[in-house]
Amino acid sequence: MTISQTDQVENIDLAFRLILVELGDKAISVTFFDPHSTSLKDVLATTWKELCDHRWLEECEIYGHAHYRSTGSGWIEALWRDKAAERPELRDLAAKLAAALKERVKGRREDVTVEVSRLAHENGLSPTWVFNAIESNLLEVLHRRRGVQWVERGTLIKIPLNFGMELIDHTADLRAQLQDVQDELEYTKGELNEYRCSVCGAPMSYQDYNVPLSEDVTGFVVTFDCSRCETDGYGTRPCPSDPKFPKIEEYEFRFKEHASEPTWKWSCFAIAKTSMAHQVSIPHAMGQTMEEAQKRLIENYKRIAEPWR
Repeated sequence: MTISQTDQVENIDLAFRLILVELGDKAISVTFFDPHSTSLKDVLATTWKELCDHRWLEECEIYGHAHYRSTGSGWIEALWRDKAAERPELRDLAAKLAAALKERVKGRREDVTVEVSRLAHENGLSPTWVFNAIESNLLEVLHRRRGVQWVERGTLIKIPLNFGMELIDHTADLRAQLQDVQDELEYTKGELNEYRCSVCGAPMSYQDYNVPLSEDVTGFVVTFDCSRCETDGYGTRPCPSDPKFPKIEEYEFRFKEHASEPTWKWSCFAIAKTSMAHQVSIPHAMGQTMEEAQKRLIENYKRIAEPWR
């Protein structure tokens, strides 16, 4: 039987609602969803596959048949569809977690590693909720600010010294501020191989080894005509010819409706799911429909991923 697109979308929304109920206060890493259970019987087989294709769920075989487990991005997607981000409860919890993490690096000059369980206990937070928040990069998604990383998944996290700083494309700012240096390198980059991208041979477009990354820290940045960027600050970007350059599948599409707009009623955003995808941002796109907005965003990706020459 063929399922209409409308029915498929509605069933996906249903699946996320049921998954949130099944998950409750448990950690996403230890909670498995049985598609044969009574509570999940209305979720279509095609829906389970769709959620896995988007990497919102991962499939595991338990007791001889498929079970499913939420990923970090899947937990975020479920909260987003449930409109949890619009409710004060989630933002209050996120603010409490952010404040606790910030306190751990306050006054320090290096990254700090802490125990998840102790952090949660000392701040009146659920350890399982803290796990889910860290696994999904909740703070980065909500606030677009630097988050934390696992040292030992589920047990230890590293709080970077620049935790809570706004995620900014430093490369764009530096290009605008240091145009004079680029002009001086124009001749050299075309003549010397050492000033070319080691992946595709594109000439260097900019370099500086005294770049202000923060009030107290300086670093370096080197960019090439292929859009590759090497830096010890935020903004590292791979060459489009690099086999590791992120595929479009390494992003999840997030949509926002603008009901009051007469023409551009939908926006589509590309949310990175992998470490490589985090290095390559795709400009958001707008359209009259969700499909059109997504198509325009994919076109933006193709322009970004086009190899140099």
